Amino acid sequence: MKEYMIQEVIVVEGVMDIVAVKRALGDQVDVIATHGLGLDQDFLEKLEKINDRHGLIVLTDPDFAGKKIRQKIRNYIPSAKHAYISRREGAKSSDIGVENASDEAIILAIEKAKPELIEAVDKFSYQDIVEAGLTGLPNAKKRREKMADLLRIEYANAKQFVTKLNIYGISRQEFLDALRRLDD
Repeated sequence: MKEYMIQEVIVVEGVMDIVAVKRALGDQVDVIATHGLGLDQDFLEKLEKINDRHGLIVLTDPDFAGKKIRQKIRNYIPSAKHAYISRREGAKSSDIGVENASDEAIILAIEKAKPELIEAVDKFSYQDIVEAGLTGLPNAKKRREKMADLLRIEYANAKQFVTKLNIYGISRQEFLDALRRLDD
């Protein structure tokens, strides 16, 4: 049986929102956090690149900060899709946020944004990073730094590097070509 996943990358505000979205939609979904209102030009350009490759679905908190973040992204990337949860769905005591929403509320919000479904692809795993010598070796950090430069993605620790390869849509061939240049 074929397995399908959402093509777009989901943009949320924080780490706990990532946890909530992955809990609702599964680990196959790609999620990236803005880490609050401090979206700078560099981050918006990264979102634009992701949007060009995969598309974006913006799912921010139903509060003032969430609306400001959503508006910044909408102004910079008008083609991004938007998913919404209500204040009621995101409320827990006096806290309002995606991280408080039920799995059902998150799923419904994403479904209403009309994501593109694609057949699940062979994504990068931590094992790929190990086999490439990008972790577990004394020079692994320097190798990851150089690899990130070759792939034109930001540097990250080994676990986050896997996530970045998948989010930025790096193909297996691009990875292998960069790895060859790294070892030359």
